[in-house]
Amino acid sequence: MKRLLVAFSILFGASTTLAEYGMIPHSQIKYGEGYALKGESTVQVTNMPKVRSQDSFGICYAAVAAVLVDEANCVQSGNASCATAPDSQRVSALDVTRYSRAPEEGADGEMWRDYKGLNEGGMPVFTLLNINKAKDAVSEQCAPTDQIVARAGSEQAAQDLEIAMWKSLKDSYESFRKKNAECTECGLEYATAKANDIKQNYNLKASNKEILDAFSQESYSLFLDKLLIPKECRKMSDMISLEGKWAVKSFPMEGEKGDYKSSINKVKEVLTQKRPLALSFCAQDPLSVKSNKACGEIKDASGNVSGAGHAVVIKGYREICNSKGVCRQELQVQNSWGEGWQKSNDDGWVDAKELLDRTFYETYALNWLQPRS
Repeated sequence: MKRLLVAFSILFGASTTLAEYGMIPHSQIKYGEGYALKGESTVQVTNMPKVRSQDSFGICYAAVAAVLVDEANCVQSGNASCATAPDSQRVSALDVTRYSRAPEEGADGEMWRDYKGLNEGGMPVFTLLNINKAKDAVSEQCAPTDQIVARAGSEQAAQDLEIAMWKSLKDSYESFRKKNAECTECGLEYATAKANDIKQNYNLKASNKEILDAFSQESYSLFLDKLLIPKECRKMSDMISLEGKWAVKSFPMEGEKGDYKSSINKVKEVLTQKRPLALSFCAQDPLSVKSNKACGEIKDASGNVSGAGHAVVIKGYREICNSKGVCRQELQVQNSWGEGWQKSNDDGWVDAKELLDRTFYETYALNWLQPRS
């Protein structure tokens, strides 16, 4: 998602219903009488990695890219049960966020270390292009998303704790920068106290020294990098490589016509080749914008900028038809809002047109990894 605030508004809106965000589940679609699944219309990638959960961190794009990388590695290894792959064989969605931006000037981008800093916003296409070039990412086992997940008795309590955590981390970093600029000793004293608090209050794997070192970084994204990716994870034994030779494909490309018909046909074509796709769309509710750029630049009454961009994996297609031959199309998505969302939303089967219309059929809305010959 575009910014940290996005995750809060998308995931946890108090007055939400299941039929929001452009993903209307099958059970809530009013088809009318006589509709049934059209025989032989279903196309699925069934051997998929397990569903991820981004929780309150705005990294849907990285969660989607991580699923596609894990699936590609599953294909290369011949694993018949991708969903049971251990965390030692899955890439860390937190670490994948480093690939949302180009490396620093002068770096060729072919090494993991060229990409510095963890980022809250990004797009699947650029993330996939970068990780396909650099190949490596830290394992989920070494840098788990779980380390930033609140443990609470209810979803609301967990939400409140996680929102408070992110606000506290960012406020702490910014306060340190201000104090350090005024008084180096004051900054060190403040950072030391905060490092101890962070280690005590949160489930981070970084040591106290690493947390303290994180405060000295020149940007918040570098601070998060040091905080969430412990030094021990930089060993080759804790790195996962994108195996095999892959090309990152997108639709529509520059100069290609994007509309519902061409997009749904492309989805079916790619799924027939047993390749899942990443989809970027506007999850604003109600939808009032007409472009993804506008979707990511929403201002509230106070002038605060947030956004409602989201990304999911498409892993299935089917048609629901009546006796008169009138058909509706559905897509199966794998969402990074956890197993609970999948189970309560018909395992991700949603209305195809409502979802694809929210891409505005802009360039690079659909992305996938295709084997090179």
